[in-house]
Amino acid sequence: MVNQAHRLLDGLNPGQQRAVMTTEGPVLVVAGPGSGKTRVLTHRIAYLIEELNVSPDSILAMTFTNKAAREMRERIDRLISRDTAAGLVMGTFHSLGVRILRQNPGVVADRLGLLPNFLIYDDGDQLELAKRSTAAAGLDPKQVPARRMLSRISAAKSQLISAQELAETSATYDDELVVRVYQEYERALRAANAVDFDDLLGLPIRLFDSDHAVLERYQRRFRYILVDEYQDTNRVQYVLATALSGYWNNLFVVGDPDQSIYGWRQADIRNILDFEKDFPTAELVHLELNYRSTSRIVQAADRLIRDNEQRIERTIRTENGEGEPIVLRELADQNHEAQFVVSEIRRLINTGRARGEDVAIMYRTTAQSRVLEEAFRVTDIPYRIVGGVRFYERKEVRDVLAVLRLIHNPQDRLSLERIIDNMPLGRGFGPKALETAVTWAALHRRPIVDAFLVMAAGSTDPLDSSRPDFSNAGASAATRIGTALAFLRERARTVSLAELFDSVVEKTGYRDSFNQGTEDDLQRWANILELRADLERYETVEPSEALSAYLEQISLIADVDAMNDQAQDQVTLITLHSAKGLEFPVVFITGVEEGLLPISRAIEAEAIGDSLPLEEERRLMYVGVTRAKTLLYLSYAANRMSYGRFQSGVASRFLQAIPAELVRSVTRGGQSRGGGAGRMASSVSGPLSSRVASTWNDRPGLADTAAPVVELPDYQTGQRVFHAKFGEGVVAEVVPRRDDVEISVMFDRHGRKRLMGTLARLEVLS
Repeated sequence: MVNQAHRLLDGLNPGQQRAVMTTEGPVLVVAGPGSGKTRVLTHRIAYLIEELNVSPDSILAMTFTNKAAREMRERIDRLISRDTAAGLVMGTFHSLGVRILRQNPGVVADRLGLLPNFLIYDDGDQLELAKRSTAAAGLDPKQVPARRMLSRISAAKSQLISAQELAETSATYDDELVVRVYQEYERALRAANAVDFDDLLGLPIRLFDSDHAVLERYQRRFRYILVDEYQDTNRVQYVLATALSGYWNNLFVVGDPDQSIYGWRQADIRNILDFEKDFPTAELVHLELNYRSTSRIVQAADRLIRDNEQRIERTIRTENGEGEPIVLRELADQNHEAQFVVSEIRRLINTGRARGEDVAIMYRTTAQSRVLEEAFRVTDIPYRIVGGVRFYERKEVRDVLAVLRLIHNPQDRLSLERIIDNMPLGRGFGPKALETAVTWAALHRRPIVDAFLVMAAGSTDPLDSSRPDFSNAGASAATRIGTALAFLRERARTVSLAELFDSVVEKTGYRDSFNQGTEDDLQRWANILELRADLERYETVEPSEALSAYLEQISLIADVDAMNDQAQDQVTLITLHSAKGLEFPVVFITGVEEGLLPISRAIEAEAIGDSLPLEEERRLMYVGVTRAKTLLYLSYAANRMSYGRFQSGVASRFLQAIPAELVRSVTRGGQSRGGGAGRMASSVSGPLSSRVASTWNDRPGLADTAAPVVELPDYQTGQRVFHAKFGEGVVAEVVPRRDDVEISVMFDRHGRKRLMGTLARLEVLS
């Protein structure tokens, strides 16, 4: 065993060795970018199994992406073999939540009202359900955007706040709207026997609260718990990790507060900042040595992030060579910027300094990718956009998946309606017939699909005490749909998924939808055949289990998970948020200017005394800089098209922090000069907030962390006002709304807009 231990520790620096060997009690590893945190996690797991004879099934490792879990699993298999590590539980927080819910079907059904064949609604499903819930709440979706309602609901769930609890703390008219939609949204989810992504984390905690024996079973089983990217955890994940570690107290977390960039989806940096307060006996290990980037890039990143206050003080360093200067370019506009990026990439490729797959172009907002993609389209340089339309979100793929989902879960009304609306099978079955089916299902307390199955079965169905009262046309269409679904449900019990797919496209008539021979038809049919190839991966799985496993697997895939590491020599276009965890020899960060990086809403928040969003923007810039291994390009435009007109661009304040000696800046005239980052940037700065409270119980809840209370001006009709997005306009109407006012403004360039006073931040001009 001694030799084995030496092998597992060989090549690790002292900090990494300490992290691997400190096995008992809570441990916080603050891992800087490129410092080998994945190496530490995998070697620690191997060390526990091989050196300390820990059973693999008593180890739980939680990550944020399937890609990270896959990489860790592959490394562990190489270290100690797959057989030796068999039983190790490793995956995302969401996959762990699914595991807990699936493993306790009886208790989950009894305590949570969720049947074992529940579906996981993806982003598209959740948005569609939010739209319907908004309408069901008696609100106009045009005035109350469903996406904003869904965001507020997700924020509440990530704080473990139910609709009822939110109702008890609602303080504004907007809060009341959210509560009404939230209640309808939850009712619709339960009626469909479905969960959303937030439920995969919140429902296990509700299960633990309702049955402590279930929690104790998992606590005793998992002796060692490891959490990757701990700075990205929200309240639910914090509670889940700490609850599961409550018996053995062996919670090992790895993260970097300087890379906490997901506050907009409720990640709470305080989880990592306050770890030593939450766990007073915790060991703190710093990993500061960067193995990824050149010295210039590391120094630039270190100086950049030091302007933040919410962080754990440390210095990142490297033993790599100095490397080339960071290139800073000022361009005339976004088109000029895109042309520069593409031409520079071509130069690097033609001179043999880089391949396409070595290069990534990063940007703050997805809208910035459009002009870049246009520049690539007129070249022969292959590229890919990460974060575009995912394969499983393509219409034709979702149509076929809707049939598979309905076969698996007959309560899934969203999938049923998709089939009726988009497939030949549903022709002749209109909205009135659908309401008849819904009413019948509610009256008889049966899944809506049964309304179609009893029509297909006719009077021979022993359960058919009364058939739905369809019109003649509706009855004919319902019988046709029910016959097809009955056949497909029976097939699903006995055949492989690929064979079931063949039956689906035939029985629904969907195959015939693509027989026009157009290029679009051919491409869409190719996507459907790609889905069949995907289903073939489950050939060896029992038919009774395959469909459930497949639907669960695809629902948990993220954009980064789907990235092919072998990029086939393609340049990668990616947002800064999606780039975290990746690395590239050459990185271009575009749009490094005020209003983009940092984003305008962070600047607005700072103006009213909230510097936390600006700190997160700085961390986002830090993440982008530290993705680069050898070459880093930063660019901004002197003019940029925004809302239909050109606006002057100002170099980002973040550029000021980068020492001049690390940079080679080039003006629009093409003149090159050393340094210059500070000279070209603005000098805007402001006070930062004090450090946060130490425990979750002391931390403000959702209602407390909402937008700060704004002292509203006395808005009057006829006043001239200014809005940061819409420009100048005249107040046309002011309507009191409890603790708020609804203001109707006729803007000069954008026409009439209705705004809530607490959110609009209108400046009264006259």
